[in-house]
Amino acid sequence: MVPFLWSGTQWETPAGERRDIPLIRRGMGEWLTAAAKVMHAVPDERRRQQDLRGRMFDARAVANQTADPEKQEELHQVADELARMLAFAPEVDRLPTHPALSQHMATIGEEMLSASDTRATQLLSLASQFDPFRAPMRDPADWVAALGAAPRTEHVRTSAVWEAFSMDEPALARSLGARAGKSVLFTAMDKRFGARRKLGGYDGWRGVALAG
Repeated sequence: MVPFLWSGTQWETPAGERRDIPLIRRGMGEWLTAAAKVMHAVPDERRRQQDLRGRMFDARAVANQTADPEKQEELHQVADELARMLAFAPEVDRLPTHPALSQHMATIGEEMLSASDTRATQLLSLASQFDPFRAPMRDPADWVAALGAAPRTEHVRTSAVWEAFSMDEPALARSLGARAGKSVLFTAMDKRFGARRKLGGYDGWRGVALAG
């Protein structure tokens, strides 16, 4: 798992916690270096697992053909042990094995670890453009669900809700755009606080606490 993700406005942990550049630089550098080592070792690990699998099948085949019960039990034990080794082997079938890619990752990881904060910021800016480093977008309904309830005498207009959402979730608001964003956000508000209606000459909802 990538240790830090780009939220659209800042780098943060997968849990959404903010960190300073020195910690982000070190975390990303160590992750890239470790990922490069794993990727570089994938071909050897695949060959090792293929060898284990072949030996396991051979042991079972010979065991099924032998008439000696002791020999048969011994071979089944060998096959079972090989099966256990495969069960605990790392998953490598879906990992890329491009040598140039692993070398580039290692180079960038090493540079990230030794670079100044200014250079690290430049490298992180480039990384933020790639999907694997982007935090998954949250549904506006999650934001609505976190709103507090207020007395029914309190009410807010739709424009105030959109402004509050845009301030709290700037990356998501920009990605959705005003038209689509308002449609999804206001639908979630309707489900939580009831259908919007005219309140003092404008559309809005009763019982909504935007602050906090």
